[in-house]
Amino acid sequence: MADATNELRRDTWFNPLLYPGTRRSNEVIGVPLIAVKEHGRERAMTGRGVDALFRVMIPLLANLICHYLSGDPGQGVAVPLAKRELGKKTNRYEPLSFPRSFPKMLKAVTDLGYAQVIKGRYSGLPGQSKRTTVRAAPKLVQLIREHGLTLEDFKGHDDQEVIILKRPKRGYEDEGERIDYEDTSTTNRFRAELQSINARLRKADIQFIPTAHTKRVNVSARQLRRQFTLGKFDRGGRLFGGFWENLPKPVRLLGLRIESERVVGLDYSHLNPVLAYYLADGEPPPGDAYALPGLEEHREGVKKVFNAMLFKHPVDQLPRGARKLFPRRTTCADVTGAILQRHPKLKPLLSNPEIGHRLQFLEGEIMMRVLRQCQERSIIALPVFDCVVVKASAEEGVRRIMVQQFKAVTNLDIAVKRE
Repeated sequence: MADATNELRRDTWFNPLLYPGTRRSNEVIGVPLIAVKEHGRERAMTGRGVDALFRVMIPLLANLICHYLSGDPGQGVAVPLAKRELGKKTNRYEPLSFPRSFPKMLKAVTDLGYAQVIKGRYSGLPGQSKRTTVRAAPKLVQLIREHGLTLEDFKGHDDQEVIILKRPKRGYEDEGERIDYEDTSTTNRFRAELQSINARLRKADIQFIPTAHTKRVNVSARQLRRQFTLGKFDRGGRLFGGFWENLPKPVRLLGLRIESERVVGLDYSHLNPVLAYYLADGEPPPGDAYALPGLEEHREGVKKVFNAMLFKHPVDQLPRGARKLFPRRTTCADVTGAILQRHPKLKPLLSNPEIGHRLQFLEGEIMMRVLRQCQERSIIALPVFDCVVVKASAEEGVRRIMVQQFKAVTNLDIAVKRE
C-alpha cells in the first residue's frame, strides 16, 4: 500500500468549487477577506478589482480552512504563482482562472497573518519542480477554533472532476501533470459509474473511532476518483480519494466502523502475477509467485523487485527499501534473473515498461465491477487499490463477489485473503 502513503504525503489540489456553506463559515472567511480588501490601500477597491478578489480569495480561504480541518496533508494547498500559469484558460480540473494580480492578493493575506506560503522550487528539469503551497496561519486557525468550524460548514467537496488523465512522468519526482481531454462514450461511462458509487458513499454509515489514530481523520472525504496514466484511458485507472486509503492498515482495521460494525480487509492474492499471466495467455504456476529458489524467506523483497519490473526496464538496481530485505551479497541481477527463471512466460511482458499501467487498468476495472456488485446488494465497500474494506458480517458474500468478478474478466481463478 505504498501508493496510499505517497498520496497522503502529496500536497492537496486546489478545489475551485469549494465555498462556505453556513453562516459561521461565511463569518470566518469574511474577516480575512475584508482585511485583504483594505490592506495597504489609500483608496477603496471597487468594480472589477473587488470581483476578482472575491472570486479567488473566497475559495482560497475555504481551501485553507478545509485543509487544516482535514489534518494538514502534505505541505499545503498547491497554487500557481508563475507568470505562465496566471490568467490561463480554464479546463475541467481548473474552472477558476487565477488573475495576474493573485501574487499580490496572496502576499496581502500572508502579511496579515492568515496564511503561510511554502515557496516552490524550480528544479531545472521538466516536470520535477515543486509547486508553491499555502496553508492556514495562526490567525486563521484561531478563527476556525473560535467559531467551531467543521468540514460540514463548506460545500463543493464533491463537485470536482472524478475522471483524471495524467501525462507520462518525466522523472522520479514527477507526478505526471493532469491533462485535459475530450469526453467520449468511454469517459462518460467511467464518470457515471463512479458518480453513482460516490453518491452512495456520501450517505453511507461510515464512522471512525478517534482514539484509534493520533491524527485527525476526515470521515467526510469520500469522493473517489479514477486516475488514468500515460495520457491513455486504458492505462492506470486506479481509485483514489477515500479517507480510509490514507490510514495505516492496522489503524484502518481498528478504527473504521461500517454500520456500527468492525471491518475486515479482503485482498486479492498475487494479483499482479496472475493478471500478468492473463495478458500472456497463460496459467500461473502453482504455489507462491514470489517464492524463488534460495530466496523463499525474502518474498517481500522479491515482490518489490517484481513490481518494479512492471514499470521500468531494465531494473538494474534494487528498488528503494528493498536492499534490507535480501541477504547482504544479493544483487539486483540475482533477483531479476530468478524471477524470469520462475516465470519465463512473463519475460516479454516484464521488458515492457507500460505493462504495470495495463495491469493497473485491469485492477481498476475489476474493482469497479466489485463495487457495483456490492452496491446492488446494499453492501458498503471501501476500495484500497486491490483490496476492499467491508463490515465483518459481509465478509463471505464480498469474498464470493471478488472471486466471481475476477473470473468474469480474466477467466482465471484467484484467492482472496483477509488483510
